[in-house]
Amino acid sequence: MTEVLSVKIDEDMAKLLEEVAREEGTEKSPAARKLLALGAKRWRLERAVGLVITGKVSVWKAAEIAGTSLREFLGVLDERKIPWVKISPRELEEEIRRIKAA
Repeated sequence: MTEVLSVKIDEDMAKLLEEVAREEGTEKSPAARKLLALGAKRWRLERAVGLVITGKVSVWKAAEIAGTSLREFLGVLDERKIPWVKISPRELEEEIRRIKAA
């Protein structure tokens, strides 16, 4: 299903849209759809990162929200130096003791 959407854009955005259309060898409508898709992808990624930072979702769910693989999403978190493993120092020490005892 498709939906027609009419939007007003400022002069700078209109120039960018024309530039993208020219570069892509297409008209403005397909260029606008491409830019919208890229923006939507970026928005989903940023939303997912924010949800992980606030602890509202797991990294697995965040990757799903972002529309990426888990590996790709973990790579984004790593690039941004965002910790995704939530373990306290005490829990880590207990885990190390458990491993050594095994």
